[in-house]
Amino acid sequence: MNNIYLKKLPQQGFATTQSSLQQFVQYVYQLQHTSIFYCVSGEALFTIDGHKYRFTPGQIIICPMGSNILLLDITSDFSSRLLGLSKHIWLAARSSISSEAMQAIECRTHQGGNSELEKEFINNIFRQIDILDTEAANSTNTEYCRQNIVLAVTSLLLYVQRICKETTRPLKENIGESKDKLFYEFRTMLAKHFRDDRSVQFYADNLKISTRHLNTICQRAGGQNAKEIIDHYTIIELQVSLMYSHKNFQELVNEFHFPDQSYLNRYFKRHTGYSLSEFRAKGVMVD
Repeated sequence: MNNIYLKKLPQQGFATTQSSLQQFVQYVYQLQHTSIFYCVSGEALFTIDGHKYRFTPGQIIICPMGSNILLLDITSDFSSRLLGLSKHIWLAARSSISSEAMQAIECRTHQGGNSELEKEFINNIFRQIDILDTEAANSTNTEYCRQNIVLAVTSLLLYVQRICKETTRPLKENIGESKDKLFYEFRTMLAKHFRDDRSVQFYADNLKISTRHLNTICQRAGGQNAKEIIDHYTIIELQVSLMYSHKNFQELVNEFHFPDQSYLNRYFKRHTGYSLSEFRAKGVMVD
């Protein structure tokens, strides 16, 4: 990862580079942006939030902001394409995909390019991204580039979603320690139930552990306690609904099982600094 890449990200809202990812070797790094990795050559053994994977040519990994990456080992010829995305662009690209589907997509390897046609499809997406990256760096019309990046990333997500539906292999190559497994189970459960129940007690009870134990696991694997992870997940989904759907506030109250609009508004403003109407009017994304 080079300085040009890091400089472009906040300016353009996206950036791409090809890298051996040496900075991740034997060093835990928390991603500051949603990142998409595509293995070009060689192999790598690494962990994402404590789960171990082997990354081989043609594989794709999509990691949301805040994921903890550690490369345990790489071959001398290892190289990966890396695409970093701002929160605004990422949520626009994934707005048509359900939270449950995203849970199945994020933070695991997906074998792309199983045929020459599929390889060409993926390579064409990255060629488009390269062109847009270059144009954004040499033009004042970055909004045009951002809009097209959203389309390119959406195409890639839809492709990965199809792979997930068709494959029968286990989602995790190696779940690892019991604490890592519990964190994975918590995140899987959260994707299914965050609209219905946002209490730490609910998830702890279903995992058959104490709330204190769950908080310890979440802090270790995700850098936040359970309640912070639950609220962050909920706020992300509310932002997607507010920006990329025509649902009114009462529909969101019903969908997310809040007591009333006033409660939902206070909850949203406490976590973002904006009321529901302000957020929708401004069209901003809040980290």
